[in-house]
Amino acid sequence: MYKTILLPHGGTAAGDEALKHAIHIAKQESSKITILNVIVPWTNVFDEYSEDKDTAKSQISSILSNMEDGVRKFLAQRVAQCVQEGLQCQGIFRTGKPADAIIKYANENKVDLIIMAKKKKVDDYKSFFKVGGTAKKVQEKVGCSILLVDADN
Repeated sequence: MYKTILLPHGGTAAGDEALKHAIHIAKQESSKITILNVIVPWTNVFDEYSEDKDTAKSQISSILSNMEDGVRKFLAQRVAQCVQEGLQCQGIFRTGKPADAIIKYANENKVDLIIMAKKKKVDDYKSFFKVGGTAKKVQEKVGCSILLVDADN
């Protein structure tokens, strides 16, 4: 039923909890898990204000490279965890908005199930202005089942 499972993971404890669910289901279904981490791009504010634009760009490039190295290590650890459980697994990362990257990957790769952590709702004025979380955006635009893991309970 679920041959391909996509697990978006932002490097959080909630993501690790979702991974436990993915492993459990993958064992039952003989599924392959893809762990997806999305690095959100950020604009270079230093570029506008820095007098030495080349140095600023070099520093930003170095920071991004270090981030990518960290993500690769993080993904390798989670993939190893799945392999130890006897599962097929791959870790990938993309750059962009998390919801867009998840939607694109799921639709282009014919994912059968997305398992992702959901964030706890915030009960303050900020939540009034929030358009919608990643999980909400994803569920509106993918053609597969989604399991939302409430890591807070």
